[in-house]
Amino acid sequence: MRILSSLFALSLLAVPGGTAIGPAGSLVGLVRTSDGLALPGVAVTLEGPRGERRTTTTGPDGSFRADTLAAGEYAAEVDAPGLVLRGPSRATVGTAEARLDLVLAPAPVSERIVVSATRGEATLSTLGVSAVVLDRTRIDDRAAPSLLPLLQDLPGVATARAGQAGQQGSVFIRGGESRYARVIVDGVPVNQPGGAYDFGTALPFELERIEVVRGAASSLYGSDAVAGVVSLETRRARPDEAPSLRTEGEAGSYGWRRLLGATSGARGLFDWNAGVQRLATDNAEPNGAFAETTIAVSAGARLDARTEARAVVRLDDATVGTPGPTAFGRPDEDASFERRDLVVSTALRRTGARLAQRLSVGYARTDQLSLDPLDSGTWVPEWEGRTGGFSLSDFPNPEGFQNRTARLAAGYQVETALAARHLLTAGAEIEHEKGEIGNRAEEDLLRPERTNLGAYLQDRMLLGRRAYLTVGGRVERNGSYGTRVVPRGALAFRLREGEDATTLRASAGAGIKEPGFLESYGESFFARGNPDLEPERSTTFDVGLEQRLLASRLRAVVTFFHHDYRDQIAFTVLDYDTFEGTYVNLAHTRAQGVEVEIEARPVPLLQLLGQYTFLDGEILESPTDFDPVYAVGQPLLRRPRHQASLSLHVGNPRWSAGASLVRVGERADSDFVGLGLTRNEAHTRLDARLRLRVSGPLEAFCVGENLLDVRYQDVLGYPSLGRAVRGGLRLTLGGR
Repeated sequence: MRILSSLFALSLLAVPGGTAIGPAGSLVGLVRTSDGLALPGVAVTLEGPRGERRTTTTGPDGSFRADTLAAGEYAAEVDAPGLVLRGPSRATVGTAEARLDLVLAPAPVSERIVVSATRGEATLSTLGVSAVVLDRTRIDDRAAPSLLPLLQDLPGVATARAGQAGQQGSVFIRGGESRYARVIVDGVPVNQPGGAYDFGTALPFELERIEVVRGAASSLYGSDAVAGVVSLETRRARPDEAPSLRTEGEAGSYGWRRLLGATSGARGLFDWNAGVQRLATDNAEPNGAFAETTIAVSAGARLDARTEARAVVRLDDATVGTPGPTAFGRPDEDASFERRDLVVSTALRRTGARLAQRLSVGYARTDQLSLDPLDSGTWVPEWEGRTGGFSLSDFPNPEGFQNRTARLAAGYQVETALAARHLLTAGAEIEHEKGEIGNRAEEDLLRPERTNLGAYLQDRMLLGRRAYLTVGGRVERNGSYGTRVVPRGALAFRLREGEDATTLRASAGAGIKEPGFLESYGESFFARGNPDLEPERSTTFDVGLEQRLLASRLRAVVTFFHHDYRDQIAFTVLDYDTFEGTYVNLAHTRAQGVEVEIEARPVPLLQLLGQYTFLDGEILESPTDFDPVYAVGQPLLRRPRHQASLSLHVGNPRWSAGASLVRVGERADSDFVGLGLTRNEAHTRLDARLRLRVSGPLEAFCVGENLLDVRYQDVLGYPSLGRAVRGGLRLTLGGR
């Protein structure tokens, strides 16, 4: 080929009057958003003299390079629907190296940058995976009292809370169990080892962004990412942000009281964000009061132009009463739940034109204590003319049941641009898990420990000009079940380019989940651990179409998904005389359905967000017939067949207003107290908020929840709060 090229060039020189158009120079540049964010892995197409066309992709720092270009003027195009080129997009190439930096401003419905889907920054439209990003503005606009309403607004995500604020909260992604989502806080996994993450006390406090990836992601994250990933990132100051102080005070229905103080800013090479919040409410239930103190600190330092060090600390200290299923009978007026969570994240990152490296160490600890000091006596459940077939007893535990677990993780990741069209990511991780679990009245608590190792490889490549292919896999060596390999692939194909782009997306992957500590190592007579458990597994795939219309004022996505969950761990009774039991890999479920997501901004002041999820979930194999809700052929517990939400936000810097309407369809559930209830009714909730700048740095705000005063039970037996209103003031001094 080189010989043929040389002969062709010589033939042109030999023609009388001919002009050489052979290689002459190079063109380099950076692709960034208008607020300075680098855009790695996007296609840059250069069109030059005599129809010459060259396509390359940006590297880890958003830079691109094209060599051996013929002399002449080149026009640049960037494939990033939802972002619009602003400023110069042409450059002249001569014998020397030319430079062209490209700046992209957000369209009315802007492109999203997602991190958790690939463990590195990527524009969402170049990924075949299904993901949603909630930025700081959207989190603040929603004004949710806890994290659960924010997640419930997203396609493919269902939530359930056994009580009111502070009490146990679960998140289900695409029909998976609540323990099937990997939950990450500032890069640190916070799930119970092999188990779920209790969202009951999780607040949207000082968060920069929330990312939810739907579909198995164990190829990058290993255990727990069976159905998806939920990633939370603490707020950080922007590089040019002036120092500021912020304080908020809020009060409202059900004894709601909230106080917040925060500071944020950047000075020289350093930036910081720190906040503390105190929240208390009585929850309108006997022994239902909830109180929590939360602290979040994020600090960064730029060691040089390419190197950044960052440390983040989050601390939550919460106490909540646990009166039980009060809809069915008397409350337990002395039981309570105490929880203290600590997350520490440190990272050192160096980013260059062709190579980015990241070294991280993280620690997550949760200390949970369930208390029941007094014997509240027996009671018989009742509900709308039904009476339970047996009485229930209280089981006092003055010392309490302790669940203290910790995860220490360290990892190294390298990202490199290869051959102008490949962005390769490789990494290795080590994680040590340990716990202290059991009744504190007993002398010996269960003290399990486990060490896991993982290595992953991923390639994001550009095929032609319109297809982005992502393939990868992970080797996981788990301390309980040994070694497994999990792959994933995704494709985003641009059927039509430009502001009204059409993108076909598809992805497939496998997921694995390690057993919980009690499932592997439990020593209770009634529930002995099984050291021979296999990992729970999933196979997932989805295919969807994304359409932008009206010059990116409207974005609509329709996705079909199918998830198969196998080797699920379930408790089974071995001896019905003594009720001795253990854990086995016998359960099997599947979930499939359709997700619809709509985002529109018809005029600058108005934003509309909508989603609808249809879920067809079914139990295919079950190890128990203890409750009919778990029988083969039944739908999945607490996961609605239909769920939809619609949000509206309107306003400007001086004022804003918004409303959210959420519809949760009928779903399978169980009272678990002998009443025979197996279905939970549908309900609709309307929330609204209003913000007004009173004077200078002072703002007033008001939030209404469940304004239709609908009485429903999120989980059977646990009544919802009625209509609630809260309001307050926010004072911000300094800043931009």
